[in-house]
Amino acid sequence: MHKKSIIFAAILMALAAGLATTAFAQHRGMGFGRNNGWMLKHMAKELNLTEAQKTQIKGIMADEKTKIKPMMQQLRQNEQAENANVNGTFDENQARTFANKQAQLMTDLIVEKERMRSQVYAVLTPEQRQKALQLMRERQQHRQERMKKQAEQKQQSK
Repeated sequence: MHKKSIIFAAILMALAAGLATTAFAQHRGMGFGRNNGWMLKHMAKELNLTEAQKTQIKGIMADEKTKIKPMMQQLRQNEQAENANVNGTFDENQARTFANKQAQLMTDLIVEKERMRSQVYAVLTPEQRQKALQLMRERQQHRQERMKKQAEQKQQSK
């Protein structure tokens, strides 16, 4: 089960590369797509990708990386600008401006990542799509179980 979870995580990141990954990369200084090679290897193994599929998906991921990189940079710059304006007073208009800009950038990132997901799915056969969806569901269930367990442990420690 642990191996499936790891493989699923790789597939999920490659296909969805969702919001959490963006936020993590933004705050940890990792560039989007840093582990694309690793993810692609696991996708290839788990989904039995052909060489042609691997080449197509690698190209899709490379294109996505070039689109996402400037957006990630804008997110960081916007956050840095907001942090530089901290002076001990609250300005709601300024806070809303920052939040709206961040929200728009995150929306743009999600749209790009969903576009990539669609392009990758178009490369997969119907059987591979089913397998990827099954693995994603298993990973989601595992994540929910882990979060539930963590919440229970947190409650017990109080």
